[in-house]
Amino acid sequence: MTRGFVRSGLALALLAAPSVAHATPPARPPITARFALIIGVNHSVDADSALLRYADDDAAKYQDLFRGLGARTYLLSRLDENTERLHPQAAAEAREPTRAELTRALAQLEADVTLAQRRNVRTVVYVVYSGHGNVENGRAYLALENSHVFGSDLDALIFDKIKASEYHVIVDACYSYLLATPRGPGGKRREMHGFASNAGIRPHANVGLLFSTASARESHEWAGIEGGVFSHEVRSGLYGAADADGDGVVTYAEIASFVRRANAAIPGDRFRPEVYARPPSAGEALVDLRNFAGHRIVVGGAEHAHYRLEDSRGVQVAEFNNGPNQSVTLLRPAQTELLYLRRVGDDSEFAIPPGQDLVSIASLTPERSAVAERGAATHAYGTLFSLPFGPNWVEPIRPDPNDARTDHADDGRTRRWLGWGLVGLGAAGATVGLAAGVSEAQLHGSVSAGTPQASAADVKQRITTRHWEEGIGFGLGAAAAISGVVLLLQPDQAQGLEFSASAGRLDFSGHF
Repeated sequence: MTRGFVRSGLALALLAAPSVAHATPPARPPITARFALIIGVNHSVDADSALLRYADDDAAKYQDLFRGLGARTYLLSRLDENTERLHPQAAAEAREPTRAELTRALAQLEADVTLAQRRNVRTVVYVVYSGHGNVENGRAYLALENSHVFGSDLDALIFDKIKASEYHVIVDACYSYLLATPRGPGGKRREMHGFASNAGIRPHANVGLLFSTASARESHEWAGIEGGVFSHEVRSGLYGAADADGDGVVTYAEIASFVRRANAAIPGDRFRPEVYARPPSAGEALVDLRNFAGHRIVVGGAEHAHYRLEDSRGVQVAEFNNGPNQSVTLLRPAQTELLYLRRVGDDSEFAIPPGQDLVSIASLTPERSAVAERGAATHAYGTLFSLPFGPNWVEPIRPDPNDARTDHADDGRTRRWLGWGLVGLGAAGATVGLAAGVSEAQLHGSVSAGTPQASAADVKQRITTRHWEEGIGFGLGAAAAISGVVLLLQPDQAQGLEFSASAGRLDFSGHF
């Protein structure tokens, strides 16, 4: 009996063997390569722009972050002496933030992305800018040391040319919001005159945007962190502090809510950065930290408090305030030096030892730390992260009525209907003008030398009326027809035109 069972089992195994041999192996998750173009500009090409102090520090810190994420980085910034000492690797690699160096960096980025895609590697490109923003002739731009970079430049040089799978654009600069939408914060449409180029970045399904929305205000920099406040908050979130649900992925909703919560206690608008977030159409993820599970710092929910993480050089790495029962797992910066996690409430400090892949502060003994800071900015920014953050404070990204993708979602259909309507209006105007012209000619023929003076005066008045009707009909008809043809020939990505009509005249303004 036993031998029969053995023989049967062997037979079944032999019968199953061919099907196992030819079974399709399970699909492997796609391999992803990350690239980061990082630009920090203290000295704008605009002579009237205020000098920034820490855009170079932000750029160097972003390089540390993205290197820790395994990204290949391209750094454009003119580092001052202090930043060079604190960030020697950045000092060795940084190129000047000029148009020529930007062109070289983008050529290298394009070559690297193309090579990765030839090898069937999914590519994610981060474009990060810290510095100056402004508006010229209705178009928002970012400043290099010797030129302006408009939204149309970003389209032409990056999004239309470099065929990455996904882009994430992070900007800390005044007026950066206007790179995303032709309306300012609060939905106010900017007045446009005549035809202008595209005011911002065209909508792209694979491009996500994370912008500071400060407009015409002083720069939100703080010596206490030696950096821009918005950039400091974003980096803190991307290190893992914004991962409210603990799934290892920081989404646009989480990072936007994290920044808002960090700033919520700041009393005045003068010091409060705001955030504009628009994820790519393909998904909400801004950064995936799940492949770096071996290099982490864990702060459990039992140790919830306001913390600041810095390295042995005194460089501020991240800051957060985890709520009760909210565990935070931070990606450890790619370095071997000591790290210090300071608990702000009681000025205690945890030394994070090097050489350990996973460190929980529950296993560490805190030491006393004393820090004294003064000043108006310190008073305001000292409230940063004073409120705890967790899943209860994550708000979904809602459709923005000012969103360029929302404004022009039906551009093609609406534009064509309006175009044909204007062509029809033009034909009607021409018909009215033609009829008035024929009537005017007939009236001229009805007057002769024997026509009584009173009748001749009445005919003359009617001729004058028909003359005006003819001019208005042909003028309005021609303007409407030309406008309709322009709309019908306008590309789908073009911005809308605005119209106003008056007697004998049709005005239109906007930009393509």
